[in-house]
Amino acid sequence: MTDHTDKNVANNQVVIVLMKSPECDATLDYLAADHPDVKREDLGPYWMVSSDKGEIVIDLKRVGEELGEPLSLGSWLVIMSSFVGRVMTDPMSFRVTSHMTDLEGARSAASAG
Repeated sequence: MTDHTDKNVANNQVVIVLMKSPECDATLDYLAADHPDVKREDLGPYWMVSSDKGEIVIDLKRVGEELGEPLSLGSWLVIMSSFVGRVMTDPMSFRVTSHMTDLEGARSAASAG
């Protein structure tokens, strides 16, 4: 019997890698409280957070609450060393998604016309 599993097929996994720091600890606390389904793995000087549900959203207001002081996107990005997925940001959130947001919108518009 032939194995037809293609390891190059797209999937919904997204990943964020964070350098260990107080901001990282606050992010992990936020994820544990608000998104317990997000997996966390200690990689020595880094933490890897991942989800196979296609999206991780970091609410910087909530991370700031966990940290005990306001946290800007620019300051948080200093500890974010890598990601897997497509990123969308606004001043108070960082979102990594497996969805091709621009292409999905264009495809929907073309289908409707």
